[in-house]
Formats: sequence, C-alpha cells, structure tokens
Amino acid sequence: MKVKTIHHRKLSQQNKMQKTLILCLALALNQLTFGQLKVSEHAQMNFNKFNNEFFVLDDSTHYWTQKPGTNRWIRHTYVYNEKQPFKEVMQMTKVLSMAKNRYYFVHESCGNVYELYRDTLKRIDQSFPHRNQYGAPMFSWNGSVFMFGGYGFFQVKDVFTRYVPTAKEWFEVNVKSDVKPSQRSAPLFLVDEHVFYVLGGMYRDHLKDRFLRDCWKYDCRTKRWEQLGEINELLYNKLSIMKLNVNLSNEVLLVNNRLIELDIQNNSWSSYENPLFLNMHKITTSRDNKYLMYVLSNSNNHNDLKVEVRNFKSFKEYKVGTYPIFQKMSILKLFPKEDYLWISLIFNFLLFIMLFYIRRMHKLTFLNRGQKKLRKADFTSVEWDIICTIHNHGEMELSALNEYFNEAGLSYETLKKRRETFVKNVRIKIALFTRKPIEEILVETKHSGDKRMKIIHWNEDIELEQPSE
Repeated sequence: MKVKTIHHRKLSQQNKMQKTLILCLALALNQLTFGQLKVSEHAQMNFNKFNNEFFVLDDSTHYWTQKPGTNRWIRHTYVYNEKQPFKEVMQMTKVLSMAKNRYYFVHESCGNVYELYRDTLKRIDQSFPHRNQYGAPMFSWNGSVFMFGGYGFFQVKDVFTRYVPTAKEWFEVNVKSDVKPSQRSAPLFLVDEHVFYVLGGMYRDHLKDRFLRDCWKYDCRTKRWEQLGEINELLYNKLSIMKLNVNLSNEVLLVNNRLIELDIQNNSWSSYENPLFLNMHKITTSRDNKYLMYVLSNSNNHNDLKVEVRNFKSFKEYKVGTYPIFQKMSILKLFPKEDYLWISLIFNFLLFIMLFYIRRMHKLTFLNRGQKKLRKADFTSVEWDIICTIHNHGEMELSALNEYFNEAGLSYETLKKRRETFVKNVRIKIALFTRKPIEEILVETKHSGDKRMKIIHWNEDIELEQPSE
C-alpha cells in the first residue's frame, strides 16, 4: 500500500510540473507574435539603432519589438503615467530612439517631450506646445533632440531648436556658419551619424506654396551649415507626390507603385517598381536599409492595418534606375531673390553709362569725320545749281534766287516762304555733310544800302567737288 501511495504522489507532482511548464510556455507564447502585427493608424514606429531592433507602440499597456531577420515580435509591458489621454499624446507626437531601451515622444510642433524608459511612459519636459514648427525635420544626436524650420503662426520658419534633457527645455541652436538654409517646412531629410541633410521643402510665397530645390548639410560636431547644390531634376519632380514620413528621416520613400532608396553617402537614389507598394505606408528602415518595416493596408477595409518586416532585397527585383540625389547649383541661383533687384539696378545703371559713353564717342567721331568737299550726288539738281551759284558769287542777294521758285500766279509771300524753306533745308544738308555748325553755313546779312534786302554768304572753307572728280 505504501508503494502505491508513493507512486501516486510522484505522478501528482509530475502532473503539477507539466501544468506549470505548459502555463509558462503559454505565457511566453502570449508575449510573442510571428509575422504581421495588427495596429491602428496612430501607431508609433521606429528603428532603435542602439538596440538594433524595430519598435512599435500602439497601446497604453504594451509595445512590441523585433530584431531584423527574426520575424518574431516580442511584447513588452509598461505603465502609462500621464493624465492626458493616451490617444491624444500619440496623435501629436513623433517617436525617436535616444539610447538602448529609451524612447522620446516629441510634440510635432516642438514643445512637449515624453519618455519611455524603465517600463514607464511619462512627460519629462517643462515646456509647452510651441505650435511653431509643424512639419519640421526632427532627429536625435548626443542625447538631444533637434528640429529645423517648420510652419507656425501663418509663417514658414528657419529657426533651429534643440531640446536639452538636463534643462528640460528647448533652446535655439548656436550655429557657427554665416550661411544657413532659408525658411521651409516638410523637407526631405536624412541623418547619417552626426550629419543632418536637408533637401528642398515647402515655402509659402505670397500665399502660394512652392517647393524649394536646394540641398544642405549640417555637421552637429562643427555646428556649421554647408550648401551642397540642388536636387536632381528627376527626384525634384517627384517630391510633390512622395509619401513622406513627416518629421522623421526618410531613407526609403513611396511614390505610387515605386520605392525610392536614398544613399546620401554616395549621392545616389534608386527606384524600384512593384504593385505591392501601393498598399504600403509609414516605411521605417534598419541599418543600411537592409530591412523595411511598413504598415500594410487592406484595400477592402481601410481600418485593417498590419505591420510587417521584410528584407529589402526581396523588393528589388524590378529596378527602374539609379540617379544622383543632388548636383552643383548654378551660380545665378546662389544669390537670394531680394538681391536681384539691386543687381538689376546696378547693371542697368552701368549699361546706361556705357551706352552714353559709346554714343558720346560716336558723336565726336561723327563730327570729326566731315566731308572736305560737297558732292553733287548728295543733292538734287536744283539744290546743286543754287549751291554752285552762291559758291561762284561768294555772296549775293537772297532775292536773286526767286527765279528758281517763281510760278505763274504765285503770290510774293508764298514765293518768299518757299525760298526760305528751301535755303533752310540746304543749310541743314550742308551741315550734316561737313559736320559744321548750322549757324555758320550760308549766313544771311542785311544789305548795307537797303535794309529790306538780305545778302547770303558762302563759307570760304567749304569746297565743291569738280566734275572731273
């Protein structure tokens, strides 16, 4: 009887151990999900380079992580330690990885900062929602959060701000370079270690939105901006239809049914085509873009969203081409638009001075290039006859020329007017050909005996071309 009792106890202990193992295994499996992960449209997604794992948070009680290549989601519980509704916080913030197992949720317009660390999500700043930098690029470096530009209070900004954890406040970045990018919001941007790249962006000019084309980089170590050039034409034309992950770095972009991979170190971008890309959203990449995490939507049910991680290589079967990201900027585009007015005014002033000088010199040359002799070919037959008559006499009464203009029934006043007009025209012609002052040609004086009569005089220094010449 004792043997049976001992044997029965052993079986009971083994059953308890099996049940405990099964319960532990069930609990462990409950913390794991394989393949796709169902989320809402407000899910926060990030790749933590310090942990080398993808991060997804969509609930106030737990978040998920996945090591690239494992295809296994691990569930982590945490405590949401805030009075503000969880959904509101998720809608107004963007997540950044700051260190191993440390994440910041930063207000998209600059201001509030929430920290997820040691299984607790709580607010850590002493600021307020600035609402001044919507659409500003947001990145972390050396334990701080940086934001550049953005839109707020009816203006596009070029302000560069930084959140300092020790002070729990935001400060303007003290840049050491003399140049910096102009105002912009929602640019395409990349972060490579300590270098921050800004490509294009939107600028509002007289209530009209236009896309900028310049490219810049900021070195966090030297605190200097440097202009790289302008966006390649092919890439620039796609900016307006790209699905940017606003505020966060975009190493891989969506353009309709194409994925665009950016390699800023080699200044190149590659395009890949696949119909599966049409249902992708919120792309996040691992190191060197080896793995992609993205939200996959259901065409029949827009609320059915799932997160998936795949090797990027599996999408690269249909490669469209590779092109440069940026190129050197034309020298004409290096000047700000407001400088063109002054440049135009100075140029026009110099052009006016030059034209005035050329005209002046031409006039002097023209005046010094007078004919030495009058030529018959330059005058009409009547003009030449009268010129020869005056030349041969040296001086003569002006009334002696009446025979050239007299007609039957013509009044004396009309005759006189015709004669004066004719002499005036001949005088102008001679002045043009000889380059002499018109008042010195065919000078008229009053007759010494009869003041009513006029005498016309020939200039002795003006010669006539002889027939043989």
